[in-house]
Amino acid sequence: LDPNTRRLVQLVISDEDEQQTTAIMDMLLAKKRSEDRRNWLQEKGDMADLEV
Repeated sequence: LDPNTRRLVQLVISDEDEQQTTAIMDMLLAKKRSEDRRNWLQEKGDMADLEV
C-alpha cells in the first residue's frame, strides 16, 4: 500500500457481537481460508454501507 494514500480506520466491536465478529475477522485475515473469504465476499460483498 502506498503510504501517501492509505488510510487507517478504527474498528469498534460491540460486546454482544464479539464472538461472531472475531470469527469473521479470522476468516477474512487467515492465510489458509482464501476460498472461504472468496465465497463470503461473493455472497455479502455488496452489502456494505460506508460513510467516507
